[in-house]
Amino acid sequence: MSGLPQLVHGVLSYGVMALGMGLVLRGVRLFCAEPLEWNWVALIVAVPLALAGYFSVVDPSLRARLSVSGFYFGALCWLCAATLLRHADWRGVGISALGFAMLGLALCARGAYLVLYPLPPPGQGALLLDASLLATALAQVCVAFGMVMMVTRRYAVQLRRLSTLDPLTGALNRSALEQQGGRIAARTLHGGRSLSVVMIDADHFKQINDTHGHPVGDEVLRHLTRLLRLELRPLDLLARYGGEEFVLVLDGINLAEAGGVAERLRDKVAQALVAIDGHAIRYTVSVGVVCSDEHGYDLLRLIAVGDAAMYAAKRAGRNQVVCL
Repeated sequence: MSGLPQLVHGVLSYGVMALGMGLVLRGVRLFCAEPLEWNWVALIVAVPLALAGYFSVVDPSLRARLSVSGFYFGALCWLCAATLLRHADWRGVGISALGFAMLGLALCARGAYLVLYPLPPPGQGALLLDASLLATALAQVCVAFGMVMMVTRRYAVQLRRLSTLDPLTGALNRSALEQQGGRIAARTLHGGRSLSVVMIDADHFKQINDTHGHPVGDEVLRHLTRLLRLELRPLDLLARYGGEEFVLVLDGINLAEAGGVAERLRDKVAQALVAIDGHAIRYTVSVGVVCSDEHGYDLLRLIAVGDAAMYAAKRAGRNQVVCL
């Protein structure tokens, strides 16, 4: 029993600290979409346990135990900082990364001091050791505050994403189309470029739902979205306007060029086969195309005229492209 306090203080306490650091590192890597397996966490715990056990039982040395643990835990802190900076937006993780870096520096400086100089007498702390304790406390505050900011920022991004995207297809929703499309319209007007709007509607979509069920209909919409995305350039927009109706906003493309894009899309859809749950579905689309050269840069007006062109394509027999 007499050896129990030394065992707890000299060995197990390092295992508890290592477990904490291992869990922190695992959490950081999960946040960065880079999972850390539990066997690595176990290894992180086992290393300081072995080192502390050696310098407590086999070759007792408080100075060696403190210095080695300082370097070890400092390296883990730097690994956390490097993971954040390597895999995440630095503006969202900067404070936490700085905190981990400061904490690692303080721990390594403490370890280096203990290697170079003897332990000070009890009650007479060395200046570097006192400074390292202060830096450690400040760094822990930075880490804690930064992690709160990281999680808050992540949730804000997710909420913003949910508020702008259609949950079924991942395309922009109608409100996001009006906001972002309005900016594109202003940008093209200012730059003197053409702006084209392509309205796409899946033909006989209600019949697909009634015949094959809504899950098949949902897969048709997702399939159509994937085909539409293939035509997008970095400055273009894709939105689900409602039901089975989609909108492409094309920056810098005139009516003839947009008509070519629409015809290529129509042909791809007509030749595609959607396979789901034993069903093999073919479908077509009707497409309306308009351009700012003929109708101005007001996005809502372009959408309205494009909608009329799309319904003209339906009246013409569907699986058509009409340009106005």
